Amino acid sequence: MHALTLLEIGKPFEIQPQVLPQLAPGHARVQIKAAALNRRDFWITQGQYPGIVTPIVLGSDGCGVVESVHGEARDWVNKEVIINPSLGWGDNPAYQSDDFSILGLPQNGTLASFVDVPLENLFEKPAHLTHAQAAALPLAGVTAWRALVTRGRCKSGDTVLVSGIGGGVALFTMQFALSMGCQVVVTSSNPAKLEKAKELGAHDGILYTGENWRKTLSKKYPQGFDVIVDGAGGDGFGDLARLLANGGRLAFYGGTRGKWPTILPQHLFFKQVDIVASTMGSPEDFKAMLKQVSEKELVPVVDSVFDLKDNAEAFKKLESSSQFGKIVLSV
Repeated sequence: MHALTLLEIGKPFEIQPQVLPQLAPGHARVQIKAAALNRRDFWITQGQYPGIVTPIVLGSDGCGVVESVHGEARDWVNKEVIINPSLGWGDNPAYQSDDFSILGLPQNGTLASFVDVPLENLFEKPAHLTHAQAAALPLAGVTAWRALVTRGRCKSGDTVLVSGIGGGVALFTMQFALSMGCQVVVTSSNPAKLEKAKELGAHDGILYTGENWRKTLSKKYPQGFDVIVDGAGGDGFGDLARLLANGGRLAFYGGTRGKWPTILPQHLFFKQVDIVASTMGSPEDFKAMLKQVSEKELVPVVDSVFDLKDNAEAFKKLESSSQFGKIVLSV
């Protein structure tokens, strides 16, 4: 038994022997087979995340086999599962409770041989997915589903714009929208990523680094976009808002490019648009997302799989943002 442990901010991880506590009531112990990285994990290693504690075992995404349970839910033992990383969401589906946290901080996460989680956070692994594919799904998948469907109110036939294609959330947003019968357009700063997205079914793509990219899209899609999903913010956010159709919804789940620029209300109120914020997802969101994945047999895009001992290389790739899809560690 071992765990990839961050002992100090800014220092390399150490693979240490894992000491398991007594299993708490209502919890299950999962033997991890594969765990995916998220941008959140990188920010924590750099000290750029609230509430950091060390030592800590990071990792929010995991797929594995239930080794034991504390309680009467013995049917879970030996089942292949994925883990909902939203802990303590609460009773209100509209927003998380004050007790909400994400697996991997402050509670030890999935970059280890075993992880303990509440029984209600266990879900059977979709049968058509490998361990690596299933591990790629939870955090990015539920974030994408809530932004697109719950908050963005996406429906069949909508025209959808997804910014920053290549990252996990953006790719899942594209896949979910396509599976719902939507016309999907994507943006990127990388021509190769646009082409890969088209190979996966995207109808169109544009470089947001190109001159007059917003005007180009406005001409090609004069009615605008019913749903836009963005995780970057920054200077391009105002352009995205102007691309909304009448009654359109712009759902954002992050702000990696910083503050929004000035947005003129006149560009928005006459079209009756909504700008909505979203993060992670409720238990209902996770169930609905997993149902869509299983019924449509959607396959998460995995960029690469690294052995746990090669974690430095995996995090280097995550930092570079060169990946197309999820980076997974084999535990």
